[in-house]
Amino acid sequence: MTVSAKLVAWSVAATVCALAGCDRAHPEPRAPATCRGLWITRWDYRTADDVDRCLDAAAELGATDVFWQVRGQADALYRSDLEPWSDLLGVGDPGFDPLDHAIARAHRRGLRLHAWVNVYPLWKGLAPPAAATHPLNRHPSWRLHDETGSPQPLNDHYVVANPTDPAVQDHIAAVLRDLCARFEIDGLHLDYVRFVSEGLDTARVWPGDPASFDRWRAAGASGDPTTAAGRTAYRAWIRDEITRLVARVAREGRAARPGLAVSAAVIRRPDRARDLYLQDAAAWLAAGHVDRLLPMIYTRDASSFADDLAAWRLAAPPSRLVAGIGVHLQEPADLAPQLAACAGAGGWSIFAFSSVAESVDPEQDDSPLAARRRDRLRSIIAGF
Repeated sequence: MTVSAKLVAWSVAATVCALAGCDRAHPEPRAPATCRGLWITRWDYRTADDVDRCLDAAAELGATDVFWQVRGQADALYRSDLEPWSDLLGVGDPGFDPLDHAIARAHRRGLRLHAWVNVYPLWKGLAPPAAATHPLNRHPSWRLHDETGSPQPLNDHYVVANPTDPAVQDHIAAVLRDLCARFEIDGLHLDYVRFVSEGLDTARVWPGDPASFDRWRAAGASGDPTTAAGRTAYRAWIRDEITRLVARVAREGRAARPGLAVSAAVIRRPDRARDLYLQDAAAWLAAGHVDRLLPMIYTRDASSFADDLAAWRLAAPPSRLVAGIGVHLQEPADLAPQLAACAGAGGWSIFAFSSVAESVDPEQDDSPLAARRRDRLRSIIAGF
């Protein structure tokens, strides 16, 4: 069947299902249908004034939704009894709650705020966290270990938690349930909710600790995860464990905050997401675990962008797709074709704030040329 034929078939099936009242596999979104989103990272704010500037700029850009990062590496950019303050805010309590402040400002400016959390990362960098209460220090067994018993080494990418460990799952669920219960967020946005393989030695088995192997076998599996055949089955089980956590987080988050919109940032193509990153995102949407998917289609190439978005349109209802656009990689001329390609989908979201507005991010290029580029990008976005 051709791509166009599949799209027609999907449209007819969706219409029949809607008329029959049988859209239970894809329940109505918990947020309005069209999203003009903006990811605002944990590097974009330090003070209450920074928070205000970010959200004012988002509103002036015409955004409807902001994905506001509150958890980067098992730490918190809000007051939490479960994880330590992020060191980005200084040492100890910064004297205000950035999330509380952001929610109030966002709502005054007519913006929906989604608390953006990195799910599995524990830490990033060559030196361990200073806080004794940080999960990496308190629970070294949560860290990925290979079949030789060696932990994933600290590196310039993320050291991650074992997604199959029940204690890890309980902790993540507790952190996100608490976040949903205590803050008047409009949505919960899951990022790095996949097998984070960057920086891992692919010759090794991760997780390769005996307890993980025992849990796999207790689930009914047999074989040797260190062999090619065994590893395929083992990875399928890890994928199921990730899905199980997504379902739990969504269920408990919605119970804590009725009407919560649950979304996930996902790999740019559905097949790559499922097979390489163990992120069965299309199935999450079909089961109602998430309300929206934000495929991170970060490229300058308009053809590649359209092709990846078309793959997602075949895998999921287009209205539930918010295309992630990586303006950090682009020149202004690249942007308009990608925004136009999102017509008929559930909207788009821009990655990221510091690429289109002035930020306290120390990595932002503050040259006059870069500032003019940001001005031009904002002008293009405002026209859509």
